[in-house]
Amino acid sequence: MDGDACAFHLALDEQIELLERAHEAEVQLSNEGIAQSNPKVLCARGLALLNLCISRSYTGLGGKSVLELSPDSSLVSGGMPAHGLKTGDIVKIQEQPSTSIKKPQKNEARDGSLNGVVIRSGSQKLAVALDMDKPSLLDTAKRLWVVKIANDAPFKRMMQTILYLKAQPPEGLPNIIKTTFGLSAYLPPVKSEHRLDFFDVQLNEVQKEAVCFALEANCLALIHGPPGTGKTQTLIEIIRQLVARDLKVLVCGPSNISVDNIADKLGPFQIPMVRIGHPARLLPSVVSNSLDVAIKYSSGGMLVNDIRKEMDEKLNASQKTRNGTERRKLWEDIRELRKECKVRERRCTEDIIRTSKVVLSTLHGSGGRDTVRQKFDVVIIDEAGQALEVQSLIPLVRGPSKCILAGDHLQLPPTIPRTNESSRLQKLEFSLFEKLIKLHGTSIKRTLCVQYRMHQTIMKYPSIGLYDSLLLADDSVRSHLLSDLPNVTKTDETQEPLVFWDTHPHGGFGEDETGAGESKSNAMEAALCRYHLRNLLGAGVQPKDIAMITPYNAQVALLSELIKSEFPDEFPEIEIGSVDGFQGREKEAIILSLVRSNEKREVGFLADERRLNVAMTRPRRHLCVIGDSETVACGNAFLKGWMDFLEENADLRYPETLMF
Repeated sequence: MDGDACAFHLALDEQIELLERAHEAEVQLSNEGIAQSNPKVLCARGLALLNLCISRSYTGLGGKSVLELSPDSSLVSGGMPAHGLKTGDIVKIQEQPSTSIKKPQKNEARDGSLNGVVIRSGSQKLAVALDMDKPSLLDTAKRLWVVKIANDAPFKRMMQTILYLKAQPPEGLPNIIKTTFGLSAYLPPVKSEHRLDFFDVQLNEVQKEAVCFALEANCLALIHGPPGTGKTQTLIEIIRQLVARDLKVLVCGPSNISVDNIADKLGPFQIPMVRIGHPARLLPSVVSNSLDVAIKYSSGGMLVNDIRKEMDEKLNASQKTRNGTERRKLWEDIRELRKECKVRERRCTEDIIRTSKVVLSTLHGSGGRDTVRQKFDVVIIDEAGQALEVQSLIPLVRGPSKCILAGDHLQLPPTIPRTNESSRLQKLEFSLFEKLIKLHGTSIKRTLCVQYRMHQTIMKYPSIGLYDSLLLADDSVRSHLLSDLPNVTKTDETQEPLVFWDTHPHGGFGEDETGAGESKSNAMEAALCRYHLRNLLGAGVQPKDIAMITPYNAQVALLSELIKSEFPDEFPEIEIGSVDGFQGREKEAIILSLVRSNEKREVGFLADERRLNVAMTRPRRHLCVIGDSETVACGNAFLKGWMDFLEENADLRYPETLMF
């Protein structure tokens, strides 16, 4: 084995080790949470639901048994209590043990549990598609409880991909894989002499150049899209151009929302496309393009529906009969019908995907049986900076001739479990997008540099600190202010694009060291957020145009409590959330609480430039930063530069004797 091949296999071995460690950490966190917490504690954390009853059971896609669970009306009124279970979560359904029974009996109850996937989470019901048949639980009249557990599917898909690559001789690998692992040099595109006719006449010259670069690329092309630069608009043009050339395109992303955004924007152009994924997990605007809906209205769909109906009838009969022999016979019939249903659904699925010019799926979904038999000419990966390297490899083993990755490696990286081994697992945060830039240099990418979101003053420091001063504000946004919005009066807040409330000159306010878990909060910063919010609302800024964000969940909780108590009517429209949860979003006005203020000058999460980049680039017309300049500036050179920039360019304010 030569040096390159040896390095290739060593890289794969390292990925296997890191993935296994990350998966073990995720499972441990999940299982320990279940084992060490009683159900009420898990409910309080949003990970479980108690006192549920089966309200309905039926047959869903793929012949899966689906349970609809509702609160026991004798114990719970007003529908489902607040919880954090959402569509796509893997859950365990168990009989709810009495508080009086002993531990061995509780373990027996756990042994009789079922695993499934949440396919619908509503205010009145929770629908779960079961992983396997188990009529004994369907038969129970006892109360049940549901708890979230770790999801094995993405891990299995990633491991399958690595093991597949490991089994291939390096010389026999596709060019994309060779270039990805440095086994082949990156070959720049050969510029076409033919003039390209663009579908979208609104594209700027930089976007047009990026489109041409992607179309002319030999096997790999990166589109670097800093905040607000029209990355999605550019990708839509690329997809339309590829379809016009009669090429079959697979569009992927690390999350459902990243894929749905593309599907939603493609919708108006009447391109034959299908979105793989359960309709309950998709944006309402793209459900009509889902595989499930396509099967339902296909020529073979009516027969599949007839089979499901017959299965439901036999399922209901099995629940009513008390004759053991009859029940076993009914379940044997159901199993045979399920096999037939799966075969016919698979045929429908293959027909639909074969006739679609664009197929859209999450990255780990692209490794499923729906796409495994399909050949794609081009793979497009959006939000590639947020995907694990191995995630991005899943669609590439399908043998496409080209892959176009779009994203921004200078915003939030992929998410990994936070454990004692986090420093070791940080290597997983290195996305394929970032790896390719490091391996092949900047010639492999084109950067979109005209942004259509931020006032130029808000944009300036992210541009200087992270994007080599390349960002330019389009004329349409360069000088826009809150005071330009309808019915907004001119005040000190609405005429300033950038405000900095510096708490340090007056002693700082001090973070709360007793926040939930490792999280932090800062009561006086929260009070300043409320004060600034009052002024924005008083000037006529609409609540829906304002968001409060912070790096710490404990501060999110504190802000939510504070704002809800003072502005109950506006509260539902004022978004309050974490910086991480706001990536890809924007608002007219953002109030940012940095939280950290301590004698040790520790900055925690703020040291991550990518997290701060997201925070700084969410607003369109107004950014209000609240923090202790002395603490924050001690974090690193980027933070020191930001504090210096705010002192020179922001409307600098001090709390002094303000009454909150």
